[in-house]
Formats: sequence, structure tokens, C-alpha cells
Amino acid sequence: MSTKECSMIDVAPTVCAALQLPAPRQAKGASIPEVVTDLADVDRVAVLALDALGMFAWNLWKAEMPYLSSLRARNSITLRSVMPSITPVNFATMVTGTDLAGHGIQAKQDDFACETIFDVVREAKGKSAGVGLDGYTGCKLLGRCADILGNAGNLSDDAVADKVIEIADSARPEFLIAQFGKVDDVFHQHGPSNPLVVPMLKGTDTRLVRLVEHLKPLGYGIVILADHGQHDVTEFADEGILGIHGTDSPEDCLVPCTWL
Repeated sequence: MSTKECSMIDVAPTVCAALQLPAPRQAKGASIPEVVTDLADVDRVAVLALDALGMFAWNLWKAEMPYLSSLRARNSITLRSVMPSITPVNFATMVTGTDLAGHGIQAKQDDFACETIFDVVREAKGKSAGVGLDGYTGCKLLGRCADILGNAGNLSDDAVADKVIEIADSARPEFLIAQFGKVDDVFHQHGPSNPLVVPMLKGTDTRLVRLVEHLKPLGYGIVILADHGQHDVTEFADEGILGIHGTDSPEDCLVPCTWL
């Protein structure tokens, strides 16, 4: 398995290269050749982001996610989050190819200060979609700025998968990005090394099977990644928080990425 490390700023140039479009003008990253080569014949790209599934948690629990493990056995790189290693910042980086100083997104209600993949696809007469739970970054930032707002309500990541499939079936957007935010929520609640996170991870793995089997026949190349990781903490236990992120530690910044 490859141990190549790339940066979160490389995601946007890679997606655009796969779609045969220019990268957003301010992108600081470079396209990842292995991904672009494998996605050369696709008509559309879907980015499925498992919020907070960093390499730390992945190395602990990958046996509980056999489907994702099988994908990573074929195609695997590690991505490094930009700082701070928090959700709005890194999802913004995924769709701009630049860091906080360039895109200006520190919170999900902020407006982009630069061009995004959504703009690039729109300029090429295509459509894009952002999907997530109500009030989460996938909906409140990405969906708000895409052509299609995929508000999956406030129940579960199953609802996010349902919304992805609904939008792909009905609109066939050239670019789709979805945030599966309950991964982050459960890690915050229990800590990423706690066995209590395993049922959620097993459900995530099953969800990926369903999504891949549905999206591939529709012409989608699929990139599966995370925005950041998490590390265990004890000092906030009284507040019900046993996992946290935002630092420059490997636990917070290194995330797995695969594609097909």
C-alpha cells in the first residue's frame, strides 16, 4: 500500500483535472497524478467525506471497515489537513485548493473569498451539489454555495446517503461533495480510540458500499477522504467530550484517502 502523503490543497486541482477543467484560480496545490489517471474516463466526480476519520482512528479500526479497507488496498494516499484542522476550513480547502488565508472560510456561515470548484463547474455550464445534515458544513457552506443544496435533515448519515442518491439520480451534477458528519459527532462523544465508536464505523462502511454501487453506474468517479482527524482527551469529560481536533498533531491532521 502506498504511503504517499499529499495535502488537502491538492484535492481541488485533482477533481478539476479529472473533470478536464482548470483548477480554481487561486489554488496552491497540484493535481495528484494517480487519482487523475484512474479517473480519466469519468463524466462526474463525487467526493464522499467521512468527517474526522483520521489515520489515527483508521489504523485502530480498519478491520471493522472491510469494504473501505478493500478500496484502500488498491488505491491509497494520506492527506494532510491545513491549519487549523477543523471542519469548515478543510472542506473549504477541498473545493478551492487554498488554505484559510486564501479562501477566508473559518466558520460555515462565512462566504468564500475566492473561486471554488462550484464556480469552475458553473462556468463550464455544469452543475454541482453540496450535501450534508441540516446546520452542518456540508449543507450550510457547501450546499449553500453549490447549484444544488442537499439538505439531508437532522437525523443520520443514512439520510445524507439517501440525499446523495436522490440528487445523483435526478440531476446528475458533474461535481458532488457530501459530508458524513456523524462520524465526527461520535468521535467527539466517545473519543476515537473507544470501542464504542465501532458500530458507527461499521454503519459507515455499509453506507459506502451502497453509495459506490449506486454512483459508479451513473458515471461517477469517487474520492473518499476526511477533512481532519481527532485525538482522545480527558479534560473535557465533564462536558461530554472525549475526542477533539484542531491542532497540528498527526492525529488531527493526517487522513486516509482512496478513490475508484
